Amino acid sequence: MDSPAVGILMGAMMVGIVFGCASLAIAERKRRSPGGFFLVGFLLGPLGILAAVLAAPGEPAPPPGMRAVMCPRCNARQNIARDQADFECWQCKLVSQTQAAYRGR
Repeated sequence: MDSPAVGILMGAMMVGIVFGCASLAIAERKRRSPGGFFLVGFLLGPLGILAAVLAAPGEPAPPPGMRAVMCPRCNARQNIARDQADFECWQCKLVSQTQAAYRGR
């Protein structure tokens, strides 16, 4: 089992893991899918790292006990209490019900 093909395969796996981990680290800092970028980095090598660098930052997670909603008029994102049924948009002042309120009817 000491053939050159096994050595080449092991080397390629190690290089893929290094590029995958680098892509994962960059994606985590940008609040993107770390697993997806690991896979892209593992399969595509330097192109995976480039994709992670060029990816737009993701949205931050809402604070504990809150959830993120979008205003239907202006698409402004805001955090409201998890059990709150309606909200007033901070940007356009529209009072709107959340999707959970629509489903509860």
